[in-house]
Amino acid sequence: MLKKVKYNPIVVFAALLLCTVFLLYKQLPIGAVPQPTSSANGQISISAVGDIMMPGSIQNAVAHHQFRYDLLFEKVAADLATADLTIANLETTVDHESPVSGYPRFNARPELLSALKNAGVGIVAVANNHIMDAGVYGLKRTLTNIEKAGLSFIGAGRTKAEADRIVYATRRGITTAFLAFTYDTNAPLPRKKIDGPGVNILRTNDETGLERAAMVVRRAHQTADLVIASIHWSDEYRMEPTRWQRRTAAALIESGADIILGHHPHVLQPIEFYRARDGRQGLISFSLGNFISSQNQGISNDTRSQAKALRGDGIILTIIAVKENGKTSVKRADVLPIWTLREKVGQTVVYRPVSLLREIARIEWKPKRSKEEENTLKLLGFRSKVINDMLKANARQQ
Repeated sequence: MLKKVKYNPIVVFAALLLCTVFLLYKQLPIGAVPQPTSSANGQISISAVGDIMMPGSIQNAVAHHQFRYDLLFEKVAADLATADLTIANLETTVDHESPVSGYPRFNARPELLSALKNAGVGIVAVANNHIMDAGVYGLKRTLTNIEKAGLSFIGAGRTKAEADRIVYATRRGITTAFLAFTYDTNAPLPRKKIDGPGVNILRTNDETGLERAAMVVRRAHQTADLVIASIHWSDEYRMEPTRWQRRTAAALIESGADIILGHHPHVLQPIEFYRARDGRQGLISFSLGNFISSQNQGISNDTRSQAKALRGDGIILTIIAVKENGKTSVKRADVLPIWTLREKVGQTVVYRPVSLLREIARIEWKPKRSKEEENTLKLLGFRSKVINDMLKANARQQ
């Protein structure tokens, strides 16, 4: 059994209104078999966002715009596009043969995937409790639609063998391996069918399952410069990681993972650096919060301090990894606070993520502001402070 080791101090910076625009580079296809890595130096930036949820309120608003899902991400697309790779948790099925639906069984149209691609997302984790919401065939059609949109998926497959595969992406001479696991699915999988679909399950407090996941991570570590594991875990709306989350994150980093990206609580949890026994510095984001949802519905400046408002908080986490003399390591993590803002687009009201810093600056620069804009400014300023205070408090505790 793997032993726990101590956490190193966090080096997380709450920043990034303006991101560096990288020079154009030649990209190898995501999922291509990695070639032996060279000893050349390189640097890669990887951005990660939280849960992409498609409730009825958002789906209905998009329907009034001819299902132009792009409007949902237009205020953060520039932030996502600056990274070499961007990964998100897709918490909805995308089955074009089933009707559009919201909670409790999410299903969106394929245009959502094109919008994510246009916004800069390249990889989606589909190992989550909602991936079976449209059944076996809905899962298969979802994965096919993801591929048609030019995205890659991790954590599930049309067959169990496909679910078990490691997805690779090579950028700037650095090969990254991507894996994903979930605590369970809302609808059961057809486990007895050999050719049936698969979802990578890592149940809570399942030490045998953890060792299986650790074996996959070790295999990825042997074939890639950097290993990223997306994990759907913990309890909804819980702000602190559980003992099992810490146990799992430590075990996977000790096995070769470099970055752990957590999902499912729908609120932010701490970000921590972890020093493995072999000297590697791993990064754990226990929960990235929501990227887009309407779970903060009803929150205004008057109710800005309610616990429900935490469900509107999120971040764009950008990780910088550097390859020096053939060895790749995580060097830095930058955080861009975001908020799911309810605002009018045309004749409809829609929830969509905005950069808190940018949106605050946009409203402040107006020579005249309406009462509604003043209230929005106060709301966003308060949520920005909540996120930054949480990050600072976490940093002091490490």
